[in-house]
Amino acid sequence: MDIRILDKNTAEQIAAGEVIENPASVVKELVENALDAGATKVDVEIEKGGKQSIIVNDNGHGIESKQLPMAFTRFATSKLSILDDLERLASLGFRGEALPSIAAVSRVQLTTKTNNSLAGNQITVKGGEIIKQEEVGAPLGTRVEVNELFYNTPGRQKFLRADSVETSRISTLISEIALTNPGVSFTLRSGNNTLFSSSGDGVLLHVIAALYGNETAKAMLEVNRRDKASSYRVEGLISSPYLTRSSRRWITLVVNGRLIRNQVMVNALERGFGDTLPRQRHPLAILNLTVPPDAIDVNVHPAKLEIRFLEPETVKALIYKAVKITLQKEERYPFWPEAKPFPAFPARDGAGEKSDWKAGRLFEQTGRYEYLTSKKTDYVPFKKESTVDRLDPLEAVSSDLEETRLIGQFLHSYLVVQKNEQLLLIDQHAAHERVIYDQLKKQEQSASGCNSQLRVPLILDLPPDWCERIPIFLPFLNKAGFDLQPIGDHKYQVKAVPFMFRDNISDKQLYDLLEDLMNAENETEEEEARGKTNEDSREAIIKTIACHKSIKANQPLSREEMEQLLHEWERTPLYSYCPHGRPAVISFSRTDLDKSFHRSGGS
Repeated sequence: MDIRILDKNTAEQIAAGEVIENPASVVKELVENALDAGATKVDVEIEKGGKQSIIVNDNGHGIESKQLPMAFTRFATSKLSILDDLERLASLGFRGEALPSIAAVSRVQLTTKTNNSLAGNQITVKGGEIIKQEEVGAPLGTRVEVNELFYNTPGRQKFLRADSVETSRISTLISEIALTNPGVSFTLRSGNNTLFSSSGDGVLLHVIAALYGNETAKAMLEVNRRDKASSYRVEGLISSPYLTRSSRRWITLVVNGRLIRNQVMVNALERGFGDTLPRQRHPLAILNLTVPPDAIDVNVHPAKLEIRFLEPETVKALIYKAVKITLQKEERYPFWPEAKPFPAFPARDGAGEKSDWKAGRLFEQTGRYEYLTSKKTDYVPFKKESTVDRLDPLEAVSSDLEETRLIGQFLHSYLVVQKNEQLLLIDQHAAHERVIYDQLKKQEQSASGCNSQLRVPLILDLPPDWCERIPIFLPFLNKAGFDLQPIGDHKYQVKAVPFMFRDNISDKQLYDLLEDLMNAENETEEEEARGKTNEDSREAIIKTIACHKSIKANQPLSREEMEQLLHEWERTPLYSYCPHGRPAVISFSRTDLDKSFHRSGGS
């Protein structure tokens, strides 16, 4: 096979693919250019998730007219001259690939004006070729308009995601950059909607409040520590241990002003929380690490999100100590809602003290029931006529379950059941998940939808990148029994929740549910690109809701609750597996047990 040199256009389009992966990549490069130009105000406007158009407008120092053609030439940069300059780099950009890469796969119009010029200058570039350059009227700063991204590379274009997903990526990016630069005013608009706006007053807590709401801002703790030996310094904000999320997307890391991804820093952060961090939960954090420029390698990948530390152990120790000391100094507790919560189950006649199922839980412990409340633990004796009194394991639960007998609960996670001559261990979470999933499927197919319980309205402050995508889930959530209404400024009001929720759902549980729905949509959209349908997306959403509504592992259940779960589970189709395909039950036959105990027979 002959070796040949690629033509200029092909080579530039291939090279552009390393820097520009999607519309968010374009926004990142243009916004970083604006910040390097000293901008204190950056406005971003997108259409159709940035696939149709992206406009980035800043009030930076602009570009001299004679420098404009050079700005669209690969490896042309004002940030460094020789390789050694990387060790003293103070800018975000340095490779000289951003504008040429963007222009190679789109139609670009750049308008700019410097402080010492009387008029602005505009240059138009299409597919990497300069079409024209002319003087125009313009304010101080730079305006870059990118249209028809990947118009000349259809192979790349077909792998772009839905408009809502691309918008979400851009919104997440702008949110992180705003957290990195609280002294810069950012605005993000999608069509006629303003997704995010920050004041640029330099107060990081104000940016957090704009992104995540005032209650989240109140829960943040200040981190500030310097390592005297190395002059490394970390500062920023971390959440109190009571405020956690189900993923790490809420962790923002900055090194020398550069937004990065780094597992060394994440691990040190979470290790600092120690056992105050619940299992599979993650903190909110904005950590800004300052190190000498020659202590990091920023030239790892064209996207510039990865770096290497010269002394990673110093970084780990500094962040770990900073987080640990901060948590030891100040402990905050979640604010208790003023409104009285709804009980999880309606009061039962004659149940006496046991009717308030929301305030506490009932479970068996050494022959008595322990009543747990948020304030104290009391042991409450119950009379023999109690509806949840202890039952003989060999006594039939009910006439319609005459072949199945509940023995008890093991480790607050598994039901132990006798069915004829089989011993069953039932995973209570998987079993309940299958029950809820089946009920949701029936509700979806019915015209009446799902019964809901009214509740004291709960206000949710949602991140801007969620707001663009939340309408996708509303029909499914309404079918499931939720009533969410937008009330402006990235806020939604929850007016009703499904009856099937065991407890009155909290804002934390709703955040987790919505975040899992976002993740489920990401996965199913990738499947749709491979030929899956919208039906698969709906399936994933229903499974996610079922998972969140179901009983959890390590959750004590009363005898009555176990019997009810067993009763409903046995009458559910495909009850042997949860909706995700995980086993819900394992069985041991009488023969297997006899063999294990070396019994020759027995009946």
